[in-house]
Amino acid sequence: MRYLIDTNVLVSALRSRRGASHAVLRRVILGELSIVMHPKLLWEYRDVLGRQEIAAALTLSPQEVESLLAYLVHKASEVNIRYLWRPNLRDEGDNFVIEIAVAAAPCTVVTYNTRDFSAGELRFPDVILMTPKTLLQRLPG
Repeated sequence: MRYLIDTNVLVSALRSRRGASHAVLRRVILGELSIVMHPKLLWEYRDVLGRQEIAAALTLSPQEVESLLAYLVHKASEVNIRYLWRPNLRDEGDNFVIEIAVAAAPCTVVTYNTRDFSAGELRFPDVILMTPKTLLQRLPG
């Protein structure tokens, strides 16, 4: 299984070293979880983590954030989107996340936004939505 880490999980992981988000990120860094990446997802990570109010709450400096993102890109499998599944979700900003997951299928989207992602008109059986806590409960060890 490959995993797509939604931006809200990455932000949560970098705000606190406690909690499920940070534990998921730690497993990614240790190579225990295979993640996928797309340039648009990386751009969103940078955009959100660079916002002043979010950057001020992070446990890492801007340089450390950039190093982490570079490391995640290095660890990730790049995904090429060949088809846009739009319109599907109410929030247009979420559509690209599902499109990346569909292109990477089978793929689990790790997010705190499972309700909005589940509300799409289209269903993709090889794309699973899971919170960080649920993911950790289902992983061995």
